[in-house]
Amino acid sequence: MEPHVANETPKRGNIEREGHLRMSKGQLPQTDQLLAALTVARLGSFTRAALELELSQPALSRQVQGLERALGIKVFDRIGRAVRLTGAGEELVNRAGPLLEELTRVSSNLSAANGTTAGRVRLGASESVAVNCLPAILRPYLAANRRVNLRLVCRTSERLPEMVASGELDLAVCAIEHEMENLTIRKLWEEELVLVLPIHHTSRSRSITTYQNEDFVLLPSGTVTRRLLDDALLQMDIELKVALEHDSPEVIKAMVIAGLGLAILPEPTVRKETRRGELAAWPLSDLKITRSIVAISDPRRQPWPAETALVEALARYGR
Repeated sequence: MEPHVANETPKRGNIEREGHLRMSKGQLPQTDQLLAALTVARLGSFTRAALELELSQPALSRQVQGLERALGIKVFDRIGRAVRLTGAGEELVNRAGPLLEELTRVSSNLSAANGTTAGRVRLGASESVAVNCLPAILRPYLAANRRVNLRLVCRTSERLPEMVASGELDLAVCAIEHEMENLTIRKLWEEELVLVLPIHHTSRSRSITTYQNEDFVLLPSGTVTRRLLDDALLQMDIELKVALEHDSPEVIKAMVIAGLGLAILPEPTVRKETRRGELAAWPLSDLKITRSIVAISDPRRQPWPAETALVEALARYGR
């Protein structure tokens, strides 16, 4: 599709020819305008971009319009609520995106050299880690690094490594089964899987064989934690009765509290509920399973000082 020419006549000879950006001296766009356009392009939505950048939608639109005026091009086609890059917009994103990322990194490194930690960190985490571990980690980290802009994304442990490799995330914290090619893995801590029961369940046995006739509410078979469990059960020649599967530990705990079955979950996931007397949980004597929680990063890119400080905070939690 041929790119559209802006309605307003470009100033100082700024033109768009055959999809290529050309600017005269003195017409460089502002970095906040570029950031606005790049965020809209990445998220495919003015609404989501405004939320991420903590701007009103009118303010975000003004940033993009100012960029279009400065460059003399149209960056986006707006079709109803959908947003699509024009040909010139695609070139802008491909060329300006890496430059803006590098500019932000230089600024962050200079701040670190002056004894401050600043910059943006895109952190991904599995739900159980985000709910049960990150609050205690991020509270002191953000208090000590007030200039850090942290964006937290929750996804499954299976999806997070892909997001780091594609550049969508700077860092991910989740469970893994084995080492991963082309990614840096730093081990943080281990989590033991425990049997989880309604608080008034009559049995107090520590053997999994006792519960073979009970209904279980488990994570889906495609998850790291479930695969670790299934492998261990297979070695023992034991098959549990799975009444319900769900990918959210929070939902699973609610089902156990409601008496719909038992569960096997990482101990930190149920720590609050056991302390409050809402669930019972204990290790099994004949089924010892631990999962490794790691920090995942891409070795092809240099970590920002804010990322390094966050990894150290995560490591301290693990110790």
